[in-house]
Amino acid sequence: MNRLSSTVFACIAVVLVSVAMPANSDAEEIAWQDLVPPMDESFFLEDEVPIGERVRMDLDNKNVRIPGFIVPVDFENRQVVTRFLFVPYFGACIHEPAPPPNQTIYAEFEPGYTLESLWDPFWIEGTLFTSKVVEDLATASYTLRAEKIEPFVY
Repeated sequence: MNRLSSTVFACIAVVLVSVAMPANSDAEEIAWQDLVPPMDESFFLEDEVPIGERVRMDLDNKNVRIPGFIVPVDFENRQVVTRFLFVPYFGACIHEPAPPPNQTIYAEFEPGYTLESLWDPFWIEGTLFTSKVVEDLATASYTLRAEKIEPFVY
């Protein structure tokens, strides 16, 4: 199987398994679509907030677990990532345009994580906040104080 096929398979597996796989902790397992507010009458308020920037306030300060891909923002020593954007699919933020802000999570992992490959998916667990962060690569409507990073196992 070539690299592109493997990457496409990984993206599909992350989306499908994120709904079906049980969490190993007290964190609430969420999928990327859970970050988007429901499209009811309140969604169409005339508050001039673009659809891609709307967030679910009920997720603020919540312990969550979500699968996705790491896009480094900051490295400490060689490949140790401490700040990164977390996105739902491989290549997001590298290609234009970036995902909408409510499909991008800015994350910090104080101990740092040695990132071997950009195309490997991960589970990230920690406290999610509804706070906007603007980086050169993309804007994130959510911030995550990561407490645990582990490889996504198919």
